Amino acid sequence: MDNSALQKTGQSQLPIIVTEEVHSLKLKVKDLEEEVSELKKDLHAIDLLQKKPLIASDTVAIGGFWIVAALVVIGIFFI
Repeated sequence: MDNSALQKTGQSQLPIIVTEEVHSLKLKVKDLEEEVSELKKDLHAIDLLQKKPLIASDTVAIGGFWIVAALVVIGIFFI
């Protein structure tokens, strides 16, 4: 009989503790979700403020290649 009495009190107290922990965890999750949302907004603002190059480095490389190729062809014909 003593064993069943312990089980009843343990079962009645356990859900209260668990629900309190679940509630506190839900509050922490909500706070973290708000913080992540604010960080995403900050990252978006930083991306907008950064200057983008007008000419990409690939364009400069291709243009430089054609200039060098043209100079080589001109050099071949004028030598």
